Amino acid sequence: MYFFCLTVLFCFQVPEKGRAYELNSKKFKNPKDAFYWIDPTFDKYNLGGEVKEGILAWNALPEIKFTKKVPSASGVEVSVEYLDKYNGNLYGQSFGSGRITIYKKWREELGSTRRIETIVHEVGHEAGLGHTQKKNDGIAVMRELDFNDKAYPLKDDKDGIAKKY
Repeated sequence: MYFFCLTVLFCFQVPEKGRAYELNSKKFKNPKDAFYWIDPTFDKYNLGGEVKEGILAWNALPEIKFTKKVPSASGVEVSVEYLDKYNGNLYGQSFGSGRITIYKKWREELGSTRRIETIVHEVGHEAGLGHTQKKNDGIAVMRELDFNDKAYPLKDDKDGIAKKY
């Protein structure tokens, strides 16, 4: 009985190996020639560059290449619009079909790194990633809550995209 208890205890203490990323049903149609649109309203606040940086952060992965910013949201892999209003506790939201909305709270309450990280996170949803398992929050920009203060895809995010594409 003593041996059985130790074995059970040991099994619960061994870290789980294998994937931690979570995938959703979304997927880019043209992941290596992806077009994107950024709402011109971001430029009014001098934040268009941060949005672009968050989108292009995914180009560090071999599976995804954003190649062109276009003047219209039609037919793009990712479109990022700005709404100058609050939506509860949300900084941004992914709606599918490449559509991302960023809210006033993002502009008013976050510093540059966290604003870019938010864009990276929302683009990750559109690329096919869900929120990571809590135990992997430190190695994923796709964490459900809070920030890593790293405005680029991390190990868990890269593993998920590699599996998806």
